Amino acid sequence: MIKGLNFDSYDENSAILYTKVNEVITGTCRVIFDSNKKLPIDSHFSLDCLRKKHNIAEVSRLSVKHNSSGLNQEFRWLTRGVYLITTKNFITKTVSAIKDEHFRLYKKFGGFSIEKRFKIYGDLPNPSVVTVWDTLKISNFFKRAFLENLKAS
Repeated sequence: MIKGLNFDSYDENSAILYTKVNEVITGTCRVIFDSNKKLPIDSHFSLDCLRKKHNIAEVSRLSVKHNSSGLNQEFRWLTRGVYLITTKNFITKTVSAIKDEHFRLYKKFGGFSIEKRFKIYGDLPNPSVVTVWDTLKISNFFKRAFLENLKAS
């Protein structure tokens, strides 16, 4: 248990990532590994076609405190963590539900595509998309922004 974070039944098959600055949690993210329960997105959209060919995971609950514009450090650390956890566990595709307007950023990572569009998705009142990230197809931008100096951190 991490004080201040929500937990549910999917956490049994998840990795919870968080960043902390001066003992304050500044960012969180969850990587849910596929299991017999399936993934939360499956309640809105079936991922069975992906599951037949790939090991998949869902990235959810990404939240960072915004103290600056652009890619803040917490976002970089969490995104790097997602990439490392999924690739080290032979997950080749991750799925996420995000606001449609955020797709422009994620598209720069390489390997990102839109699987399904929704006018409303769960608690997201804005147009949203279910994305698939093929971590084998990361871009040079992703390598520079998220993986450079990996050994130094």
